[in-house]
Amino acid sequence: MSRIDRLIAELAPHGVPYKTVSDVAGYVRGVTYSKDDEQPDGPIRVLRSNNITLSSNTLNFDDVRTVAERVRVRPDQRLKAEDILISAASGSKAHVGKVAYVWEDIDYCFGGFMAVLRVSGHVDSRFLFHLLIGKSFSNYLEATLTSTTINNLNSSTMGGFSIPVPPLEVQRKIVRILDHFSELEAELEAELEAELEARKFQYAYFRDSLLTFPEAGKVQRIPMGDITVKIASGRNKSRTVVGEFPVYGSTGRLGYSDQPAYSGDALLV
Repeated sequence: MSRIDRLIAELAPHGVPYKTVSDVAGYVRGVTYSKDDEQPDGPIRVLRSNNITLSSNTLNFDDVRTVAERVRVRPDQRLKAEDILISAASGSKAHVGKVAYVWEDIDYCFGGFMAVLRVSGHVDSRFLFHLLIGKSFSNYLEATLTSTTINNLNSSTMGGFSIPVPPLEVQRKIVRILDHFSELEAELEAELEAELEARKFQYAYFRDSLLTFPEAGKVQRIPMGDITVKIASGRNKSRTVVGEFPVYGSTGRLGYSDQPAYSGDALLV
């Protein structure tokens, strides 16, 4: 039996109760403002859905909107330590429900398409955060949000999500374990990115070294047109969503076709 199992058996001998999010947390929507309220040096800084990095569920401060002082901001629309910032509405269903944890009070508010969850004393905020980045919440959203336009995670939908509420001591033990794994993951990602950059630099160095020859030497230089079979521009071709052969343009794959335009080995430029 694990330490957590023993704690649950000791502190919750009758099992772990479930509560809805509305039972354990308040839900606050963000500041509404118009395009005319935006100012390059406005005193009010507003975070939006793009300020949640989806891959890591963390805050970023890229492209922060600033708005005029005349915009009304309630005290509860300013971000505080232990807040869970959530993307509540978006034209992209993939963004709705994405969350980031606020570790300390910061001088930012959040926009009208955003919301904040603030927990009561029954739940550790970090415990709720880990639940919201888990599979059960994404499955809940998939089943609940059916709109084909702007998906709106209102207080009723958010509040209806059911979560386990073990004793606080158990919650905090789980949080310590999960945070430890999150830290390890971040360290590994940083190491892998550094390794990838080193390999790219290494490849570029050897490529340029191996493919560079002195102007005066025994290596013959001839025009490319003398060695290629054919140099041709692309062909305008109808395309569909499905098909056997991909159709490429300058921006990438544009669609598919049932008839190939070329055959054999070639370089696409």
